Amino acid sequence: MEKKKSVSIKTAVVFVAILLSVAIVAAAVANSKNQENVPAVASTMILGIGQEYDYPVGDNKKAPKFKSLNNDVVTVDKNGKFVAVAKGNAKVKIGKNEITVQVEDAPTGIAFARSEFSLGSGETYKPPLSVDGSDINTGFLFESSDANILSVGADGTVTGNALGTAKLTVKTYNGLSSACSVAVQNAPESVSFPQENTNVFAGEKLKLAPVLPSGSASANITYASDNDAVAKAQGNEIVAVADGTANITATTFNGKTATCQITVVEAPYYIRTNLDPNKPMVALSFDDGPNKATTSIVLDTLEQYNGSATFFIVGNRLQHQGNKECAERMVKLGCQLGNHTYDHSHYGNDVTADDIKNGINAIKEATGYEPTAFRPTGGYISDTIKQNANAPICIWSLDTNDWRHKKDANKTYDAVMNNVSDGDIILMHDIYESTAEAVSNFVPKLVEEGYQIVNIAELAYYKNASFENGQIYYSFK
Repeated sequence: MEKKKSVSIKTAVVFVAILLSVAIVAAAVANSKNQENVPAVASTMILGIGQEYDYPVGDNKKAPKFKSLNNDVVTVDKNGKFVAVAKGNAKVKIGKNEITVQVEDAPTGIAFARSEFSLGSGETYKPPLSVDGSDINTGFLFESSDANILSVGADGTVTGNALGTAKLTVKTYNGLSSACSVAVQNAPESVSFPQENTNVFAGEKLKLAPVLPSGSASANITYASDNDAVAKAQGNEIVAVADGTANITATTFNGKTATCQITVVEAPYYIRTNLDPNKPMVALSFDDGPNKATTSIVLDTLEQYNGSATFFIVGNRLQHQGNKECAERMVKLGCQLGNHTYDHSHYGNDVTADDIKNGINAIKEATGYEPTAFRPTGGYISDTIKQNANAPICIWSLDTNDWRHKKDANKTYDAVMNNVSDGDIILMHDIYESTAEAVSNFVPKLVEEGYQIVNIAELAYYKNASFENGQIYYSFK
């Protein structure tokens, strides 16, 4: 299997493929009159297979004697030319001293992390470089197409000298190459955040995106927190640690600053902060329960596959044996509680404020938590519902019609698998055996396909959407 390494490259024209300690370089200078003592003992060079390296012996006439103790790994001639032959380690004697040469695989690919980027005039920057198939991070030749605009050092560090665009190229010792376009823009006169304040949940990670004036750039922006116990800055990624407030300051390469106040609060029990916002997710929702026999099966499946769902509970069902315990387990598993009125007896304009209020009270009495979503019976919405829901009003984007085929789990399974897409809210009823069976079949399939199984509040959260009381939501696509 090929390895892929990301390495940061520093300053400029030729970066030879060795890692010599400062002690070697210092010794080479200090002992220019006695080349027998050039290298420091136990220093190490790292070469790639097939790579050649000329050891720096200086202009002294008395050069040291070179001898490889393992020619199968590395050879060296009398002039100090090293040739890496095969992967492994070898000792090489240089005069009276000895060094270790580590030979790694030759790289099979190389690429800049970005095909283009900008930096400010007068700024220095180390563009990240990706190397395939090798552990070495040396042996690169860097070139700029226009040194007046962009100069580049032997280790790949670039400097913006004048406004304009230049091509930056890197080549490996074995003939691989990559290029990117670098635009040198004005140094920024200011920097700001789109929001001066933001709230996040403990455990959450967010990336800040400071704004620079048009026509300016700063490839290097550093971030610092004034309270690491609340929020830590790791590059431009902020990790929310614990409740409290922290100020995150961004600083451009030329010293311009902006500050964003981060307020960290504990996430509600029904929102997980460790999901991947870049992967697809779908919200499962269940109406009319709980029903101990079937709801328990649904909860078993969710627990097994690290999933969640929103359960729109009919309040008076919590009086039935075992159903209160089902609702308590929903909370324990991090599922979202929703209100589906107290007794499901009214629809549309016939729904009363008491239908909603009594449902809220029944759920809170059974679980200790008020519902944080509302689904109207039949999906019919009225002004009374909007005014009294006391939660976001959640409809659906994918109706399984499981109530029409109560004895056929395959039809519910097919309704999901043939129609599901990222951001859907799926409607089901956890009171049917066929639905519980279908859930146990399609959830592992969705997980296999890369979906994350979430509740509606989580879906809104990870899609960066509003989720407000009295507002109506069908999906988060």
